[in-house]
Amino acid sequence: MSQKTITETVDNLACSIRLANPNEMEQVCDILASAFKDDPVMAWISGHPKIYSDLFRLEAEALYKKHSHVYINGEKTGAAMWLPAGVSHKAPIHWRLFFVAWKMFSTGGLTSLKRGMMLEGIFTQHHIKEPHFYLHMVGAAHNNQGRGIGSAFLRAGLKACDEQGLPAYLESSNQKNNPLYERFGFRVIGEFALSDNGPTVWCMRREAK
Repeated sequence: MSQKTITETVDNLACSIRLANPNEMEQVCDILASAFKDDPVMAWISGHPKIYSDLFRLEAEALYKKHSHVYINGEKTGAAMWLPAGVSHKAPIHWRLFFVAWKMFSTGGLTSLKRGMMLEGIFTQHHIKEPHFYLHMVGAAHNNQGRGIGSAFLRAGLKACDEQGLPAYLESSNQKNNPLYERFGFRVIGEFALSDNGPTVWCMRREAK
């Protein structure tokens, strides 16, 4: 996806999608926290939606912001975090990690902290190795879902994959979202269940068009 503003259609109205400014990072994470309020994997990790924004802020600040692939729309109702090809999805140590670790422990105890620390390693085991664009997270704020906002962000982000002739990859943490991704060309290439009777995660890959 280029850095210029891209216009997509949501509810038959124009929706502008652009790179988020550094001072909008907190807003991006609040939008995504709202979008993932009922997400099975987030519930498995914590089950305390009030800390989700802090979790996403850690990832955004430590990795995604520096690669300029954090997106928001003009209406501030949707957001997405991508990584371009050639960039590791493993977040480096960041000072926010200690703040987030304490929040996870204080709300969910050692179980929550352990699961949060395990998740990146589990995802890494299943992550594809070829050059690709990685869609870490996309969503619409909770009270704006079902309006086509997620679809608009998918269309906008996938343009970069097609322009560069590269596949896209994501982990779907909610089976009800799989048909949406499949409509955009993603296909399930694997799945795994998290421990302690945790939810299933679907690994999905899309070939460049």
